[in-house]
Amino acid sequence: MIQDLNKQFGNIDIYLLDQILKGRFENCSNLLDAGCGEGRNLTYFENRGLNIYGCDTNLMAIKMARMSHKNIPSENLLNSSIEDLELPEQYFDAIICTAVMHFAKDEKHFHQMLDKLVLLLKNEGILFIRMATDVGIQSKQSNGFTYLLPESDIENTFTKRGLQFIEPWKSVVVKGERSMGVFTLLKT
Repeated sequence: MIQDLNKQFGNIDIYLLDQILKGRFENCSNLLDAGCGEGRNLTYFENRGLNIYGCDTNLMAIKMARMSHKNIPSENLLNSSIEDLELPEQYFDAIICTAVMHFAKDEKHFHQMLDKLVLLLKNEGILFIRMATDVGIQSKQSNGFTYLLPESDIENTFTKRGLQFIEPWKSVVVKGERSMGVFTLLKT
């Protein structure tokens, strides 16, 4: 049974799996995994036959993703940063970006990456982001992340870009040391 689940979903992010089980991606044809790494979140979508693109700045990770995901055209798995992606505007029905945005160099870089994702997303498209925040942690030190999304900025950061929360955002605090925010958004 575990092997069957692994074949169907791979080593998927648990919060992304939650959104899949809620049916968020049922009507998607074109999907971008922004910061896909070796492709751990692609298996389910690949098995469903979606037109998948992925990008990552780590060339070795992209090579591994190409080897592991043979049903995805290798030219769709790009060695690129998010903000430098050269893909058609408003092309994707869904964009997933898991554990990437907190590696922005600074706040300006974070906004450049987010603006690019919004530009690539179709109207009525789904944007799923999981990233570090400062919610519920005492020390605002980054614990290895270069950018923490401040709790005070969360709502405005997304709504001013025409994104609305599909469900209330959440942030999971781990031992009071780090906090991972989960944001499921609809472009309006």
